[in-house]
Amino acid sequence: MADNEHTTVRIVDIARMAGVSVATVDRVIHNRGKVSEENLARINEVLHEVNYRPNLIARSLASGRQYTLAVVMPRFAQGEYWADFDAGIVRAEAEARRYNVAVRKFFFDQYDRSSFEKLLATLRGETFDGAVLATLFAEMVSPFTRELDERGVPYVFVDSNLPGCNQLAYFGTSSFDAGAVAARLLYDRLDPGSDIVVGRIIHRGDAGSNQCRSREEGFRSYLQQQGFRGKLHYAALRLDDEAYNREVLDDLLLKHRAIAGAVTFNSTCYILAGYLAARRRTDVRLVGYDVIRRNGQMLDEGVVTALVAQRPEAQGYRGVMALCEWLVEGRRPDTAENNMPIDILLKENIRYYKNNLI
Repeated sequence: MADNEHTTVRIVDIARMAGVSVATVDRVIHNRGKVSEENLARINEVLHEVNYRPNLIARSLASGRQYTLAVVMPRFAQGEYWADFDAGIVRAEAEARRYNVAVRKFFFDQYDRSSFEKLLATLRGETFDGAVLATLFAEMVSPFTRELDERGVPYVFVDSNLPGCNQLAYFGTSSFDAGAVAARLLYDRLDPGSDIVVGRIIHRGDAGSNQCRSREEGFRSYLQQQGFRGKLHYAALRLDDEAYNREVLDDLLLKHRAIAGAVTFNSTCYILAGYLAARRRTDVRLVGYDVIRRNGQMLDEGVVTALVAQRPEAQGYRGVMALCEWLVEGRRPDTAENNMPIDILLKENIRYYKNNLI
């Protein structure tokens, strides 16, 4: 049977193929009533052969069960990375309602560890049936997932994956490989002895997100493999303090004349780009992450050399839908680690890129 034919298979067809009654098939599919081992084996063989999937909407409505999903994510402003992620959540939320699944969003400040700690305290007092977790603060997410395991609450990771947890699935890029991609984009455009400045946004109470650390590991690993002879210089920058950032970067570039490359490992590439544009530093190649509005503008103007993108809308959408299918149908994702494509955006192709590919 063709792969796309399973959607039209009816219970009466399964009964005919298995040589049993429709009522017997109905008992097996809906797990109600007793069925002989012989008939059960026949029916399961046919179900596997036709790749049968029960109608998710019909099953959820018939059960009358209501489910709630918690989506744990950073708060955002329009035009920022997590706004794109939220667009995927909104799309999935509209579909989830048909399955009696409601979505609740819980927000934290991605630059403030204490904000996430407070949110975890709130979540411990909430009741929900599944969770989509942004894993920025890995050292706190991992212990929290053990609490979810004890409560029997399934969860999905987005943003970056964490080892040693019992996540239903992960949706996102390989952060390590995304770091290696950024390194190659810079290394191929620099003299091997050139220095590189790494822009880091100052976090309150934490060294940075799990994803940024993994990207930096991949970045360093690639440079080391290529025999990079330059140095990495770190610039601690602030989100909304242009004067402070200008002072820091002026001092850094004055002291280290060999700097010819720059990178940021989160979506704030526009901060370094704005500085380079203001100082007319066309001699510094800059690579960043995420196709947010301000980054895209700087790429289009030629200040940013390249952007590495990771399809946040798809992460949000697929995370919610995976939990819907598990809760209502008991169906796991085909693979636990669902790595998104690592997209490379240049000035020449950004206008054709649509970030809402789901």
